[in-house]
Amino acid sequence: MMKSWLERIAGYFQPFLFVTVMATGISSNILQSFPYEARWLRDCSYPMFALACLLFIYLQLLQALHMYLFIRKKSFTEYFDQYFRDMTHNVFWGTYLMGLITIVNYIVVLANNEVKNPKVGRRMMMLAYVLWWYDVILCLCCTWGISFIIWRKFNSSIDGSDYRTPNEKMSKEGLKCALVLLIVPMFVAASCSGKFVMTDLFTSLFSRDIQLMVLVLTALIWLHAVIFLFIVITIIFWGFYINKIPPMRQVFTLFLLLGPMGQASFGILLLTEDVRTYVIKHYPRSTSMNDYDILLLTIPWCFKIIGLLLALALLAMGYFITVIGFMAVASKYNETAEIKENGQVRVKRIYHFHKGWLAMTFPMGTMSLGSTYVWRDYNQYVPMLTFRVLGAIYGVICIVWTMVCIAGLCYNSIIPEVKILCGLITHSDQKSETSSLSFKDDRSLHNQNQA
Repeated sequence: MMKSWLERIAGYFQPFLFVTVMATGISSNILQSFPYEARWLRDCSYPMFALACLLFIYLQLLQALHMYLFIRKKSFTEYFDQYFRDMTHNVFWGTYLMGLITIVNYIVVLANNEVKNPKVGRRMMMLAYVLWWYDVILCLCCTWGISFIIWRKFNSSIDGSDYRTPNEKMSKEGLKCALVLLIVPMFVAASCSGKFVMTDLFTSLFSRDIQLMVLVLTALIWLHAVIFLFIVITIIFWGFYINKIPPMRQVFTLFLLLGPMGQASFGILLLTEDVRTYVIKHYPRSTSMNDYDILLLTIPWCFKIIGLLLALALLAMGYFITVIGFMAVASKYNETAEIKENGQVRVKRIYHFHKGWLAMTFPMGTMSLGSTYVWRDYNQYVPMLTFRVLGAIYGVICIVWTMVCIAGLCYNSIIPEVKILCGLITHSDQKSETSSLSFKDDRSLHNQNQA
């Protein structure tokens, strides 16, 4: 019976579930550094961060259990085909990496601003640095490896379908917004290093050469990701012209395109500010204003200006996608979809909760971070209050929508399954009691016959 319970619990796992870690993790970061700071918001960030950590640990264990039972029952080849070659699953492994980085970002904030004990702060920074390297390696494996698997050959046949060729099926079903989930982890990793590499705590732990290596690696990751992103974005937009807006149950995936826009803008702003800080710390200027000093002054600000222009361009595209996304959701208001649940066909509308709603959480948070950092970094030079307001709006949407989705998951998925499991446990206990009673009756009847 224990084995059947484990199989049932492990059967719930999907890589997509790590999006809950992304949502709660970025919500905790936004609460910690909200554009309009308040102590009660920082206090609210602590339980949100704890929830993100618990979800990550639980899903990590669930994934290991699911993989073990699946391979034991079938084979590793079937597991690989289903979860790494099938595009309904493989693109969602990026959610694992993004969820982990949101936790690392919060650890960095705690180490720099909250922890009073210097030894504990240094250990937390070391932990964040190690986890960042782990995430970077897996990001490259995910982006390069799964992309190659998708490009190598078609995974599904066209038997029994209306498609004439695999190419036609791919152009109709494969060119979806979820493809960006393979690229966004690189932006998230690049922005994470931008948060800690030039902090005083990191500088006290690591040498100047380590800082320069991290800065160069961060720049390479960001540049590679942004080129790859716009190739994929072009293909996705081509799909919109050919296949039109996704159907009602998938329309929320449009908001996934916000994620790379907000995170890329946030990452380039952090990177260019780190370049300026690196030059100031390690290349001090002299009192006389010679040519060398002019270079030390102008080169960092050239990086800053280029970073601001790129960030504004990415944010502008993000604002456009936001409007298109809400218009697409509103256009599906009168549509219905028949979904089979528990053997019954139910009619669903756009306002009925489903897991696709979670696609809106993390991207809204990235737009909040990008908009807020434009205000924080440049408001001292040029009035940027509008970006502060936009950052607050996106942040509120992200946090509220995350809580709505977590409540929806509990109500629609977790509570019903817990009831089923409790029913199975009760049924097994009753069977064991019945077998025990029958054994006692047989035993007493045997003793009476002997007497």
